[in-house]
Amino acid sequence: MLLRRITEHVKDQNWFAVFIDFFIVVVGILIAFQITEWNESRQQQATTDNYIERLREDLQANQEDVIQRIAYFERTKTHALDALAALNQEPDSLGMKFLIDIYQTSQIIPRDIGRDTYNEILSVGANDAITNVNIRKRLANYYRSIKALDITLIAVTPYREIIRKGMPYAAQAAIRESCDDLAATGPSGSAIISLPDSCAPEMTQSEIVRGVTTIKTLDIRKPLVRRLSDLDLKLTHAKLFIQRTKLMDEFLAKVQN
Repeated sequence: MLLRRITEHVKDQNWFAVFIDFFIVVVGILIAFQITEWNESRQQQATTDNYIERLREDLQANQEDVIQRIAYFERTKTHALDALAALNQEPDSLGMKFLIDIYQTSQIIPRDIGRDTYNEILSVGANDAITNVNIRKRLANYYRSIKALDITLIAVTPYREIIRKGMPYAAQAAIRESCDDLAATGPSGSAIISLPDSCAPEMTQSEIVRGVTTIKTLDIRKPLVRRLSDLDLKLTHAKLFIQRTKLMDEFLAKVQN
């Protein structure tokens, strides 16, 4: 209809009317482009908001995860310190507690820190998921620190292999049966692993004596000291990571507001 009207105005040489018609067409096209751009911008912002909310949920889960690891490592370190002190005692004075300390010092949590939402962002394209360059940079730096932390947290020193290979199997089986990891579920659904405060493995006196005697012949002092150093490093990095996670969450909270 508009094209027919423009044609009629051209035939009549009504150039002012032609100008008005063209102006209406151009304005209409510009408005259409503006509406499309506004809709795309709104959809992009909704996508960004959704990812930021999910990222903050992941950050909370990461804090819960690392906090429980700190508790786990601190308890493991207590066992390690008691085991180290016990090495200075005569074998006859050592018993079940010594074996428990030796074994529990070798316990580990072999899992990575979660980064599911960030991996999804990378898979769909960071620019498409989050257009703000500053946010992307902050996220990239944070998740690079996760890679470094994973290396530290899942590192296993030779102590574990020495104990798992050298301690009599009967002693290991009895301790695992009574003193193994306790599993629970955190507020975000993540697994919470902890060591029991106390336990009482069922072992005969001869099994205890054999276990103590065997451990004393393994010459584990240096590997045990190395394990203690490893636990200190894990605890230090884990605590620093919690601080970084809180700062990242505060930054994203400000973005949301």
